[in-house]
Amino acid sequence: MAQRKDLQGIESPAGSGKYPEPKWLGMIQHDMMMFDHGMPRKDGSISPVQRLEADVNIEYQVTSKMADAAMALAHKFQFANEKYATDYPANIGAHMSNTDSGPFQDFVAAISLREAERGSQIGNGWDPHHHQPTDLYKTFSDDDFSAGAECG
Repeated sequence: MAQRKDLQGIESPAGSGKYPEPKWLGMIQHDMMMFDHGMPRKDGSISPVQRLEADVNIEYQVTSKMADAAMALAHKFQFANEKYATDYPANIGAHMSNTDSGPFQDFVAAISLREAERGSQIGNGWDPHHHQPTDLYKTFSDDDFSAGAECG
């Protein structure tokens, strides 16, 4: 982000009609979108299937300089989810963290879409595949892929 932000909308080379870095309208990070099997059981095991309450979490950062625009973008994604998704409702959270959209949050409307809330769920072990070697195609079921396909 730091290397590219000042290049937005600048024609390069001049007169070429080429704009290697377009003007940023927003940042949408699809960040871990398939595994919502719920919290670990007392023995540490995880349910093998999506939980009935599985949803799409749309997060923005309420303390960012672009919070109002990010919140509006989050609502647009939530409304689109209501219109087009069939299995997984979308919920908005105002505390985006630990995501690649973070560095953009003070420059453009930035949101992160996830299968679980970063702080309270992923951070507490709800997704054993989060940034792990088990985050592989073969690890996931058709229902898991359906959650990933419904994120907007």
